[in-house]
Amino acid sequence: MLDDVRVLEVSAPATMLAGRILADLGADVVVVEPPAGSPGRRIAPFLDDKPGIERSLTWHALNYNKRGITLDLSSPDGKALMRDLAEKFDVVIEAVGARTSPLDSIELPLSTIRCTIAPFVRTGPKSEYAATDFTVMAASGAPAMTGDLDRPPLVFPVPQAMMEAGADAAIATLAGLIARDRDGVGQRAEVSARIAAMMGSFGQALVPGSGNSEGKRTQGAMTIAGVQVPSVYQCADGFTLITIGFGPVFGQMTQRLAKWAAEEGRMDQRIADISWPSFISDLSARKASPSDLQALVEGLKSLARSKTKAELAESSRKLGLLSSPVMNMKDVAEYVQYRERGLLTRVNVDAGREIDAPARFAQFSNYSIEIKRPAPKLSEHSAEIFEAELGLSKTEIQALFVAGEF
Repeated sequence: MLDDVRVLEVSAPATMLAGRILADLGADVVVVEPPAGSPGRRIAPFLDDKPGIERSLTWHALNYNKRGITLDLSSPDGKALMRDLAEKFDVVIEAVGARTSPLDSIELPLSTIRCTIAPFVRTGPKSEYAATDFTVMAASGAPAMTGDLDRPPLVFPVPQAMMEAGADAAIATLAGLIARDRDGVGQRAEVSARIAAMMGSFGQALVPGSGNSEGKRTQGAMTIAGVQVPSVYQCADGFTLITIGFGPVFGQMTQRLAKWAAEEGRMDQRIADISWPSFISDLSARKASPSDLQALVEGLKSLARSKTKAELAESSRKLGLLSSPVMNMKDVAEYVQYRERGLLTRVNVDAGREIDAPARFAQFSNYSIEIKRPAPKLSEHSAEIFEAELGLSKTEIQALFVAGEF
């Protein structure tokens, strides 16, 4: 699909997914790391829980299908080599922590698509802020939709802003390539991790309008007539999503849900017999009470606690309910449907050691994403690429290595 596209990825945590997506689509992606290795190699979890420069499973997962070199971009020789390499490639992807970048002092070809990922907009008031994935996610407003109101928001279990920014950077790069195909001119794209993370929050108003009172945290539930209606319920072996809705369509699902809870002895029959499709209008007309809704919620909590995720999922399919298990990574790895669809594959991570890994991010009708090579080891392809792309002799390559340039 992108077999005529060549990408230099100046490796950082935020660039890894962007490079992986482009590599999966067939681009020749070369990861450029500092001689001590990319910070991405130090992101947990690690193989057998033993930290090591080649043992980060995050690194392995986000760097398949790439080649890798090391280069000291702070030195004159390193910058010169990067400039010469860039002439052979179509795209350069980087991530920066503030306004400046090592690439700012390197003259890139006019046809190059340069994509820069930053925590915040580089020309904005927060451009110099110290940033971690946690602070960027907090600034995005997304945690406002998590947890309970009487406790702090939940911490995201993976570096979410990093992933959101990487996905947006891949899209920005593809847009740049399309534009270049049209007019032959390189493009400059900038991706804010904060804005990328905000995209997952657009179902909620994160900022109050001018003149309005300060907004409050929405939490992972809706409030109707003072009753908190959660979307996540604890079950016998974890958690499950259950959607309660009203009106002519979604109200029918709630009706079936209430009937099931009553049949299981988890809810009074009177609550199950309430007309849930018309509940909101009946509530406004005072024909129904918030206490009825509270009883429905309590009954569903009791029902969920009595069932496993699998039991709830099976019954939901039969009854036509909006419900699904909250899957942890163990559930995902063991899910029969994912395995039958080939979404997991065996990959080599350490001297013949194989683990299961996600095989692709999308399924196409006319293109197959495959893991063709494992994540590169530190400086694995440096000599190969410097010789093939820049015409350096083995003596020159050895001298650069001894000098610490790669």
